[in-house]
Amino acid sequence: MCNEIIKLRPHHMLCMKAYEGKGYSEEFNNNMEMTIKALSKNPNQKIKIVSSLDNICSKCPNNIEGKSCTSQAHIEELDRRVVENFNINEGEYIYSEIAKEIYENMNEEKFDDICKDCGWYNITNCKRFLCSR
Repeated sequence: MCNEIIKLRPHHMLCMKAYEGKGYSEEFNNNMEMTIKALSKNPNQKIKIVSSLDNICSKCPNNIEGKSCTSQAHIEELDRRVVENFNINEGEYIYSEIAKEIYENMNEEKFDDICKDCGWYNITNCKRFLCSR
């Protein structure tokens, strides 16, 4: 995975940081863990922020034939909020640089603004992982 550019939706930058092994399916969890491990092993990995299906979506059971998500409008809204709160755009980045920008500037107000409508909001400890330094 490290030789290719990893595509990530903006909101997945948050999901990866807060991931605790819970997901939509075993296949999804394995893919999420593989992506996180690849980026942990190589923080200088090039990634591409995209507004469409990404590497993590590829194994999600909500993925509709590799073209969209069963909750497309909701996912686009999560992505929009991340983009607005952290002033990031579609394009290529070094993972460690964009991660640092997001994680160092995350606070509870931004977290609540971005994640308040996420289905995982009350199920996981995302706020603790994302807002503690």
